[in-house]
Amino acid sequence: MINWLDSALPFLEAEKYSEVVKIYEELVQNNEENVGHYWYLGLAYLLNEDIDSAQTTWFIVFSQGDDSQLEEWNQELGKILDQEALRLLFSGRYEKSLLIRQQIQEITPNNIHNLLHIINLKLLLKTFEIHDLINYNLIKLVKNSSANSLDFVLLSTILKDILYYPYNVTVDFAESVLIYTDVDKEIVQLIVNVGDNRTNEGKYIFYGIELMEMCNKYSHKNIRVYINLFEYYKLVHNFDRVLAIAQEAEKKAESFVEKYTVNNSLLNTYLMLAEWEKARNIAKKQEDIYQQIHLYKNELSDSLIRSSFFSWFSSPYYLSDDPKNNRKKINTVASLFQEINYPFYPHITHTKPQQKKVLTIGYIGHTLRRHSVGYLARWLIYYHDQDLFKINLYFPQGTGDDWTEKWFTPNVHKIVNSQQNIAALVEQIHQDEVDILVDVDSLTYNLTALTMAMKSAPIQVTWLGMDASGIPNIDYFIADPYVLPDHAQEYYSEKIWRLPHTYLAIDGFEIGVPTLRREDLNISDDAIIYLNVQHTAKLHPDLICLQMAIIKQVPNSYLIFKIRLEEDKIRKYLELIAQKCGVNQDQLRFISTDPTVEEHRANLSIADVLLDTYPYNGATTTLEALWCELPVVTRVGEQFAARNTYGFMMNAGIEEGIAWSDEEYIEWGIKLGTDENLRLEVVWKLKQSKQNSLLWNGKQFAREMEKAYQQMWDIYVNQETKAKMK
Repeated sequence: MINWLDSALPFLEAEKYSEVVKIYEELVQNNEENVGHYWYLGLAYLLNEDIDSAQTTWFIVFSQGDDSQLEEWNQELGKILDQEALRLLFSGRYEKSLLIRQQIQEITPNNIHNLLHIINLKLLLKTFEIHDLINYNLIKLVKNSSANSLDFVLLSTILKDILYYPYNVTVDFAESVLIYTDVDKEIVQLIVNVGDNRTNEGKYIFYGIELMEMCNKYSHKNIRVYINLFEYYKLVHNFDRVLAIAQEAEKKAESFVEKYTVNNSLLNTYLMLAEWEKARNIAKKQEDIYQQIHLYKNELSDSLIRSSFFSWFSSPYYLSDDPKNNRKKINTVASLFQEINYPFYPHITHTKPQQKKVLTIGYIGHTLRRHSVGYLARWLIYYHDQDLFKINLYFPQGTGDDWTEKWFTPNVHKIVNSQQNIAALVEQIHQDEVDILVDVDSLTYNLTALTMAMKSAPIQVTWLGMDASGIPNIDYFIADPYVLPDHAQEYYSEKIWRLPHTYLAIDGFEIGVPTLRREDLNISDDAIIYLNVQHTAKLHPDLICLQMAIIKQVPNSYLIFKIRLEEDKIRKYLELIAQKCGVNQDQLRFISTDPTVEEHRANLSIADVLLDTYPYNGATTTLEALWCELPVVTRVGEQFAARNTYGFMMNAGIEEGIAWSDEEYIEWGIKLGTDENLRLEVVWKLKQSKQNSLLWNGKQFAREMEKAYQQMWDIYVNQETKAKMK
């Protein structure tokens, strides 16, 4: 192919296009027969933004050729223009490159290679509009292009950028690329990744659903499509589709990773829908999978779920109170999770420890917002001694909310939002010289677990959350004398650090105005109302039978269930248990979720007794009930999740309602329902506890946590000193 004259190159680089025009005008005058000079003269005019002269120059040539010459010249000019457009693109001169591309379009309107470059340039120049896909007929052109005729890198680059525009036509374009590439796995993964990013912003869930459903029309073999659809449909409470997707994935699951993933999804779905028999059957299958997981280290390492398979381990807590067995599985999975992911992230070398006047404490979690953890953790952050502790917050994803802004922002040194970039987050925590990193997500969030697995800080601690995560690089798990039994260290990999009184204390809760009255539920003023406010996964059928036994033996009593989702299904589930237990269904009432958490707390006043759940207790809900001076009946177990209410009640000075067996649970339920004086005594104790209990003293709790942090640091410094001496 002919090229620019050497004499023109310095002027091109300097963007002195009028000088280039002069060179080629002289060439044309001296040699009118050389067609190539006309092509470059027109191009020089175009670069000088004299479009009319450019087109006129080219027309002079085309007007003198026959059919065979026209085809040859058309291709020759097209190649020259394409070459120059690429040169300008790579040199960052996007406007000029686009100008040339638009001229190529006039010559060959359906040149898809050129149209893709036009879209790419518009994206780079931020002038792209979604209607460009329609105006250029790109969806049809891409779909109908012959195999390997398009630049795969260009196509995937464009698709990645266009996917951030949440429109139906975007989904259509993505599908055309999927068809053209014969469902290329890289394209599917690209769609999954961008769809996930957009959905995680909280605004485009239905867009994410459309993208995943589109992928699901084809044989994609990407387990993340099913995982995402499962999660997205949960977010919009379409549980028929949640179940359908999980069942569809189960049929297609072949590899260990696929079976592991699908079983977790199915188990969570059945628990949400109170399908307990099916949940138990899946749990048995999953038990076998956990026994074999170490054999599939390489498959997990190479899989799309490498960084997420850890955070699916919540289900066993709802099924049984078996901490020795469950903790063994958690520790095994957590250790494997850390081992597999460690090579993919920065390796941190911590500086030599020394005694410090001010310790830097980092709290990491996606829940430091309007969330139960955010409601509870705020008091510790609020009361931290700023003279002795520098406090940072780290969000693995998201940016917090108005609660974050009100309660956390004014009381911390800095807040870091990593937007899922864990490598950058690990580096940032290290650069911030965080001495102690405190995980408040524990088992519930894979990105937090990833950050902890990388040993981002020299001392790492788990507090709040669901239970300790079992990540080997976490040093301590915060507990108290009650929330874990004395022998619990036998099955925890972390060192259990027991605070002297309680692992959590708060100053209270905001309470709104009640909106629920007895008359609204057709309940008389003299009736006894029991209340269960827990979500479906905590409504274990054995526990519900105990609650039915209580109201069966308490005259003029009612049991209210707050149902958060799939009301018809859950209602039928509870009514069927009532029928089996010989309880009149007229004793049951069902209410929906309140618009605000403040209203929820206010409406607790309708009840006489709160019935806690087992093997998974309430935590925030229990504290709310105790703060609202509502007697509680709880069944104490062995696992962390089965001892929260027990610990809170003991710290509030309440032993009435604490049951150590199923029989005791029923007995306490009956006593508190039939003995008004006993209820009043408990209410009085709860009122008094607000004045003297450490459970309601956030400031004193902050001092105890700070003392623990300082002791942890002293241990760390002394251990390092002894190691150096050896």
